[in-house]
Amino acid sequence: MAAGLVDDSTPADAAGAIARRPSRLAPLRRHLGIESLTAACLAFYLFHAFADQARYLTTGYDLGIFDQAVRAYSHFQAPMVPLKGAGYNIFGDHFHPIIAALAPLYWIWDNIGMLLIAQAVLTAASIPVVYRFTRRRTGERMALLITAAYGFGWPIQALIDFDFHEVAFATPLVALAIDALDRREDRRLLLWCGLLLLVREDMGLIVTLFGALVLAQRRGRRWSAAGMIAIGVAVYVLTTSVIIPHFASGHAFAYGNQFGSLGPSVSAAILGIFTHPWHAVAVFFTPSIKARTLAFLLVPLALLPLRSPYSLLALPLLAERFFNSRHNLWTTTFHYNALPWLILIMAMVDGADRFGLFDATHRATRLRRALAALLVVTPVALIFIPGTHIVPITSLRKAYAHQPANWLPSAKKVVSWLPANVCIAADNHLVPHLTHRDYTTVPQSDTPDPDFFALDMFAPDTGGNPPAPSPNDVYAQAVTAGYRPVMRSGSFVVLQSPNYRGPSSVCAPMGGGKTA
Repeated sequence: MAAGLVDDSTPADAAGAIARRPSRLAPLRRHLGIESLTAACLAFYLFHAFADQARYLTTGYDLGIFDQAVRAYSHFQAPMVPLKGAGYNIFGDHFHPIIAALAPLYWIWDNIGMLLIAQAVLTAASIPVVYRFTRRRTGERMALLITAAYGFGWPIQALIDFDFHEVAFATPLVALAIDALDRREDRRLLLWCGLLLLVREDMGLIVTLFGALVLAQRRGRRWSAAGMIAIGVAVYVLTTSVIIPHFASGHAFAYGNQFGSLGPSVSAAILGIFTHPWHAVAVFFTPSIKARTLAFLLVPLALLPLRSPYSLLALPLLAERFFNSRHNLWTTTFHYNALPWLILIMAMVDGADRFGLFDATHRATRLRRALAALLVVTPVALIFIPGTHIVPITSLRKAYAHQPANWLPSAKKVVSWLPANVCIAADNHLVPHLTHRDYTTVPQSDTPDPDFFALDMFAPDTGGNPPAPSPNDVYAQAVTAGYRPVMRSGSFVVLQSPNYRGPSSVCAPMGGGKTA
């Protein structure tokens, strides 16, 4: 062998190198499980979100709304949302300036799909945090199982299944905040809570409770905890009493007077809870759909979240829904249960720890196995429970069971036929495929003289804020106003305005729309 290639190592050296190899791979193996789980969840979220979009199952309310807002931000314009009405600023609906952080994504790819990607990534980002929180209390396998129950849980699937929502930002931030509170890292807790205040107005109430939990831990930095309480309350009051009313067309917080069973306003409702507590309890649990939703959140977790103080963080989110008069807030559908689910999962881990389920005893081992079985069996059982449509598998099955056989190709034909840079009042399911090229609204919006109506005569309504009009009513009113049918495909019909003169800049996606 040439001198430069002589191997002067001894057999002992080679054996030592082999022995050292497992220790070098240990960190990789330790993280491989959670990295694989996170990647699997992200892949599932992306697949399902884009499958919904391709099948025209996404809607203008909410995917189209956020697309218009973020697209405006990407052009350094105020977040005007024609879908909510002519000249409507999104700050008149909710306070969520954090969505402006998504604007640079549209510089990369000017497509509504960027919102689907962002939501999937943000939601998946909470998974390693839940794992870290759980791994401090239990072993690797149990931590992965609990984290998988969170990541594939029905509330997270419902979030991914329904368009896009700013709550996606809250999932990693709340997880990080609970983890920081648990680790007693005040600086990080303050950072995550500060960002939470930019997600939505009701996050101020969550921040207030974080401050209260810090005080309950009976440790130092009580001034910072008191500051969190004061700032959380102040931000909620400021956003709901000043900022949102300033931008709202009626100069009022639209969601502040929907607690009629407790009082005509938020303050009156809060007072009513304390002055008539038994009435408040009755309202919270009835009708039965509310109790059913709570059961779906708590029973799969063996009621263990109730043992942890962290579960209190879910209370404002549940209260603003179950005390509300809007029926769609009480259900297991849409995105409303994702954040309570995150909180309750982490509270379950803490509660199980307080009960001793993670101890090294035979009793604890049996209880852990029972909990593991419950976490595995529940998501499978939910698919087959009659009348349950809370996971994408069953919701997709339900959607396609009631649609005409040619519904999807007909919807695609309508979108392909409609020109760009025109003002369109479209069916809710067509909207996400039009907002990137047209000034798009739904028929109930305050849009004078749209160039086209694109209606699905099979749909029960045209979409938008309930009560949305039926397509038959919109069709009749349009014909009376001089509109004429110019294209039909399956259950879809397109009507053209008698005043239509072709595409125009005012009807471009970033145009101002037509004026009355």
